[in-house]
Amino acid sequence: MMKKAIIYLHGFNSASLDLDGNLLTGKEKLLLMQEFCAQKDILFYTPNVDYRDFEGIVEDMLLQWNQFLDQSYDVVFMGSSMGGFASEYLAMKTGCKASMINPAITPSELLAQFMGVTENFETGQPYSWNQSHCEQYREYETELESSNQNLDRTILLDMADELIDAKNTLLKYQEKAKIVSYDGGSHSFEHMREALPVIEGILFN
Repeated sequence: MMKKAIIYLHGFNSASLDLDGNLLTGKEKLLLMQEFCAQKDILFYTPNVDYRDFEGIVEDMLLQWNQFLDQSYDVVFMGSSMGGFASEYLAMKTGCKASMINPAITPSELLAQFMGVTENFETGQPYSWNQSHCEQYREYETELESSNQNLDRTILLDMADELIDAKNTLLKYQEKAKIVSYDGGSHSFEHMREALPVIEGILFN
């Protein structure tokens, strides 16, 4: 059996690692994923990324994917919110599976509300977000929308997401993804523990 790897991408203006490169284990979903991957002998790769440069993220993650392929890993792209959008896009580019948690659907519209942000939510590093950062996503949204590829997508959805309307996500993906939804929760996704069997199924089935 091939070795398994997850490339996990955090959400907008967030982080998976602190400034010393250590996993932010105060974030429950990251801690649970780390423990799960350790138990199942899965490589868990979760870099910090900067959504001001989506082209750069795509290039870096495709390079990482190629390196994992060379090491005989079977890779699943996984991510929360903007990381969900990125995972879907990377799955389209590679043919890998995507696991999307409360995914952003139209970043060019969703992220406009964050203009004026001055620092990273998690690390406190100075940071600014402007209109051009939103606009870059239009081409990627169009590319995904017009793609006829039959992608293997699983969406994990908290129905009480306060940032993205979960009903719209259900409507958009009901014909083209496996959707596992949970009552309540939030945009941060509060059902990772319950979702671990689903994630295990994505990896090993």
